[in-house]
Amino acid sequence: MAVILTELKTEEEKSKCSSVYYEYRVLMASRAYSILNDHALAEDAVHNAFLKIMKNIKCIGEVKSTRTKNFVVIVTENCAKDIYRKEHRVRFVDLDDIDISENIENEIEAKMTAENIKRLINELPDIYSDVLLLKYFNELSDKEIASALSISLATVRKRLLRGKQRLSVLKEDNQNDK
Repeated sequence: MAVILTELKTEEEKSKCSSVYYEYRVLMASRAYSILNDHALAEDAVHNAFLKIMKNIKCIGEVKSTRTKNFVVIVTENCAKDIYRKEHRVRFVDLDDIDISENIENEIEAKMTAENIKRLINELPDIYSDVLLLKYFNELSDKEIASALSISLATVRKRLLRGKQRLSVLKEDNQNDK
């Protein structure tokens, strides 16, 4: 903490940073752990989040406010998700193991490799690519995805459906370009 505070210029910034840390450190650790399920990684996420918060300390008004709490939680969750993605790199599997959907699966198996599928998934907006990668490459259940991304089960299912639909359109566009 002391090393981080030396980066700040004014005593007011140092005081505010310190107050934010002591006010929200338990909440930050709890949110990070709920995503990562690993204390050491959660500590890393809190550290990374605090560095980002420190860089934006001028954006924080009152320390004990809903706005500040929401800001801290969002930054912490995003840092934890970044670490989760790095720790759970996608491993390529045979197309037989990928169950994207009944309509898309047959077409994709016949025409594309797992690498092409991953490339197309990565072209999707993050809200869709995240759930598709977690579901089909990391083999997480819908419930595990909901927990990892801090979203509802219904949201996971809707994003999977919409992601598959968008993936189908991307696949068709990709084939038309060839």
